Amino acid sequence: MRFNKWLITLLLSVVGLLNLYHLGLNDIWQPNEAFYAETAREILERGNWLDLTYNYEPRLNKPPMTYWLTAVSYKIFGISEWTTRLTPLLSALFTALLLFYYGRKIKDALTGLFAAVVFLTALQVFSLARYDSPEMPLTFFLTGALVFYHLHLRERKTFFLLLSGIFLSAAILTKGIPFLAIFWGTIFLYHLLEDLLSQSFNLLRFLKKMFKPLLVGFLASLPTLGWYYYAYLHYGELFVQTFYSEVIHRAINPHKGFNWSFYLVVILWAFLPYSLHFYYSLLGYLLKKLKEEKEFLFSLSWFLTTFGAFTVAKGKIPVYILPAFGAMAILTARLYDKYHRAISVLNAFVLVLLLVAFVYALFWLGFAEDLLLWIVLFLSLALWAAVEGKHYLLRPAIAVIPILVLFTYKVLPWVEQYRPYKEVITQLKDQYGDKKFVCINWFFKDFPFYWRGKVYIIRSEEGLKKFDPKKVLLFTDKPLKGWKVVKKVELYTGSESRFLVMLKDLKTHRRFKEFYFQVKE
Repeated sequence: MRFNKWLITLLLSVVGLLNLYHLGLNDIWQPNEAFYAETAREILERGNWLDLTYNYEPRLNKPPMTYWLTAVSYKIFGISEWTTRLTPLLSALFTALLLFYYGRKIKDALTGLFAAVVFLTALQVFSLARYDSPEMPLTFFLTGALVFYHLHLRERKTFFLLLSGIFLSAAILTKGIPFLAIFWGTIFLYHLLEDLLSQSFNLLRFLKKMFKPLLVGFLASLPTLGWYYYAYLHYGELFVQTFYSEVIHRAINPHKGFNWSFYLVVILWAFLPYSLHFYYSLLGYLLKKLKEEKEFLFSLSWFLTTFGAFTVAKGKIPVYILPAFGAMAILTARLYDKYHRAISVLNAFVLVLLLVAFVYALFWLGFAEDLLLWIVLFLSLALWAAVEGKHYLLRPAIAVIPILVLFTYKVLPWVEQYRPYKEVITQLKDQYGDKKFVCINWFFKDFPFYWRGKVYIIRSEEGLKKFDPKKVLLFTDKPLKGWKVVKKVELYTGSESRFLVMLKDLKTHRRFKEFYFQVKE
């Protein structure tokens, strides 16, 4: 027991330190991170926390919680890349803490510790903990709402119910009213399964059980409904159109077909190194342990509801499944005190898979001469081999450490040489800060953040007639007659959100284009 806790604590510390390492190294990622970084910066600049703007134009795509948290980070620690990412990082760490507390409550401390390890080592969690967006705060708040509601059901403490409502309110204020469905759906399915398994289903009693979560959900939604009403009063049709596009159309888009396997595949890579272990635990629990291990029934309901909701919705993005990762971590952690030969096979398979990926990346990216990376690999292999018996469920977490080190220590700095946004824009701001920054056709979403002001976007040279040419810093993809090029730069034009695609493009030098900053001669 003591060795188990010591090793888990060591793994959690290593993963936490790797999350902190180089947190502020990279310029603001685009397109998505730039929206949250710049909107938060404009909140402080304008002193207005309700009228959200990006590039000084209304930003109504999401409720304000993520912007507010980033703005608070800026207010306390200053505006920078690392303070931009402090919100998702703390959200990931606090989610792991919640899972530890929850696991300890429903079973024991080791269940909670294992769940924290499983969650923090998941590749999608590790990457999104370094990327400012609503997904990680949403996961933290929704996890808190569900965890504390289940603890309220188990222990009948009003304090847990109050915490559940507060967390739920924050979750809705992070990404919107639709996430009430996840909260209500989880509790509905949990009570239904509980009654069916005990063969005591009674419709009237079941409806009474649902009254409390319905009331909690309604009260928790009031702050977001208030913000919606405020946005509608101030922006009218623009808010309605944005809400329809961001929420309703994404869910029912008639032009997209039904893909039932999308998130089954996403989980395979996003939840590595424990995705196969999760599927194994899930199948074993469904087939054999539903009646025996009822402490995990709520986590099962949580996963099935989240997975089902986003599978049914037409709009699908890999990060949407993240709020289910807490439940998946708990369900995986139920295996920690069980010895199965199949788990040993899975451990070996995951080790080989990650080892091949690590060595391939070393040579493909040209890092094979870095001795430190090989040392990390051999130390991890030695520790993996030393962990035997009842500790063997820790092996996947150990196996993924070299990948995480490679990502933070080498890949992120290597990528940054192709992303000179901060260097270029801040230099030009110092030289031409008295001019208006105008972009023709091409516009990079982090420009306003580094320009610290409005960036004007026009479709053609005709649009320049609205400006005094002598007071313009122009950004185009070709030199213009009568304008002097003051800076030429080559920039990546693909989406940085598709990170592996971007790595391939950077390596092969695809989707790059020359751009010109110009002033009137």
